[in-house]
Amino acid sequence: MHQKLILEAFEKARKDEEMETGISVSNHKVSERISDILFNDYKCTFGDKSLRILFNEARDNNEKKVIIKQQIVINSLCKYLGYDNYIDFVENNVDLKKNNVLPQEKQKNKKLGWLNGILNVVKNNKIAIILGITLITLVIVFSFNKQRWMVWENNKYVEVKFDTEKYKVGQLKIYKEERIKFFKKIEPNCDVKYFEENGQARFWYGKNPNGKFEIFTSLGLHPQTGKTLKPISKYMIDKYFCVK
Repeated sequence: MHQKLILEAFEKARKDEEMETGISVSNHKVSERISDILFNDYKCTFGDKSLRILFNEARDNNEKKVIIKQQIVINSLCKYLGYDNYIDFVENNVDLKKNNVLPQEKQKNKKLGWLNGILNVVKNNKIAIILGITLITLVIVFSFNKQRWMVWENNKYVEVKFDTEKYKVGQLKIYKEERIKFFKKIEPNCDVKYFEENGQARFWYGKNPNGKFEIFTSLGLHPQTGKTLKPISKYMIDKYFCVK
């Protein structure tokens, strides 16, 4: 279903990368570039390994249907190729249009059925839901006195006492010892050893509320935006953290 989309995305990324570097690049490098662009330009998280799997399926088995399950990934790849969305992509590719591959009506019906199911459950179980919410609220309230808390200060998490105002604005986090010990923000430069000897990333990156890239010593969520951090890549290092 999405074979042409993934093949064209790889073709564009490969041409752009080779134009910038002047050398032939591997599929691994191309998939890293696409993954970084999806995340930075379209706020879409999709790993380079998953991209390579889709590419290999699309390239090696023409008869197999290549399906991307996440709609945000589909639309982000379309935007990367210069289209508004997947519908626009299909409308501008005659071979796809003839095969009638647009799934929007089917997806719409599935969503409506799912929503109707939830509404019916709520309607038929109002008392049970109210009691459940009340019980959960009581458990949370009584646990506040025993729960440990932490907040993000400068470049690390520190343990603090419960603070209602900080809790309301989302600054207060449940205490996690591994976050206190191992999760730090570092200042990037060309001297940092970004990878292990086996090539595995040692750092993760993400944008702060001001749109600036920051580097952290462990995977997880950005402490200020709550967005998932991504493992560092050679592409990001050369473009943002060690500009020569």
